[in-house]
Amino acid sequence: MKRIFASSCLSIAVLLASGGIATNTLAQAEGAEAPNVSVFDSAIYSNLFGTDEMRAVFSDEQLIKNWLLYERVLADVQSQYGVIPKKNAEAIAKAARYENIDIKKLRKGTNKTGRSISTLTKLVRKAGGKDVSNYLHWGSTTQDVMDSATALQVKQGLEILDRQLKTVIEQMAVLAEKHKATLMVARTNGQQATPTTFGFRLASYMVELDRHRERIAQLMPRVAIGQSNGAVGTLAATGPKGLKVRKKVIEDLGLNVPVLPWNASRDHFAEAVAVTGLVHGTLGRLATDINNWSRLEVGEVKEGEGGASSTMPQKKNPRASEFMGGLAQMARLRMSGMLEITAHTDTRTGSPWIVEWSLIPEMFLITSASLNRAERMFAKLEVYPERMKKNLALSEGYSMSESVMQHLARKIGRNKAFKAVKSAIKKAEPGQSLRDIILTNPELKDHIGDDLDAVLAPENYLGAAPEMVEQAVRHVRSRK
Repeated sequence: MKRIFASSCLSIAVLLASGGIATNTLAQAEGAEAPNVSVFDSAIYSNLFGTDEMRAVFSDEQLIKNWLLYERVLADVQSQYGVIPKKNAEAIAKAARYENIDIKKLRKGTNKTGRSISTLTKLVRKAGGKDVSNYLHWGSTTQDVMDSATALQVKQGLEILDRQLKTVIEQMAVLAEKHKATLMVARTNGQQATPTTFGFRLASYMVELDRHRERIAQLMPRVAIGQSNGAVGTLAATGPKGLKVRKKVIEDLGLNVPVLPWNASRDHFAEAVAVTGLVHGTLGRLATDINNWSRLEVGEVKEGEGGASSTMPQKKNPRASEFMGGLAQMARLRMSGMLEITAHTDTRTGSPWIVEWSLIPEMFLITSASLNRAERMFAKLEVYPERMKKNLALSEGYSMSESVMQHLARKIGRNKAFKAVKSAIKKAEPGQSLRDIILTNPELKDHIGDDLDAVLAPENYLGAAPEMVEQAVRHVRSRK
């Protein structure tokens, strides 16, 4: 036995000396702060993966304050309906305060039970004494406290995202208006297609982001719902005034009253995660385009706020689009967990509930970070209209082949016109422009005649793009 003990001590000593995991394990056992091991809590990286405002909403401090707010509101409402004495509710209001919570003891209790509320209520009882002990948490359960707190966080988080979306959308609206007629080549499947405008391209992202605001507005009543129903949702422990107490508690928390308790129903939280994922879908797509357009070979835009290289003096890396793309990839990984949080059985299951504790805060953090990057990017985005025009001309006029075909179609029919232009292009010599082809093709030349310059002018083949940009800008600005 002595030999085994000595061997164990030697192993621990070796791990401690080498800086191994035993250091962290022992430190946590003694109640010390856990080490930073994630980008979300890293002293170095955390600001890249969340904003201070969103982090405050999902911080331990705010979460605990939300838990305590629930206990205070519950006691106050119960005293109003005579469920518990008023003096006890007043005592609970004084004791259920953040300054009365010992975080180390709360962590220790949470590590032991896997939930925080039993330890939280013990600490509140200790702070308030007998007047608190007999009536705190009356008729309620851990899930009531935690679900209501999460609903408050999600509500506040969505409000922040909506405000950020509004800012980015307005930035895009200003740019879209300015460049509603700025010529640019539209690319489909990686190839030049026909002329468009830079404002039109921006507007496509702008209205998509606006739809996310619409989704948030529609989602909010469904997701901002409270929970105050007792052990299995029946309100049996609250007494005959249970429904009235439940309604008032949830309303006083600033949440909506659900049609029915939602212990195992997590579809609304899954929907909130899905909406944040859709925001990343838009921002990730935008980031890819911005990154491609800013390549030296393309040079149509450039991020004003770039990142320097550690070894190449000339480089100014497009950090905003880089992080928006990376955060979108992180979001896609987490989106797989969206349905996992709905996988409860019976009235409640622990494992999918646990997934929420990580999934929801992380999705809100990276969404806020990505929108922050977008805002910073658009504040300093440099646009190069002349380069866009030059790139459009690289096709040697072939991006105007549809314009030529449509002009001919009015005279000889659409199908015949398409075949004539396609056949002429197929017979072209290397380096021969579309103008050259038309001028050397009697059929095309005769039918087009003096309209050739107008037909080949990109600015004449923008359709209703500028007008649609104006309509889109008016639409997004009409939303509050």
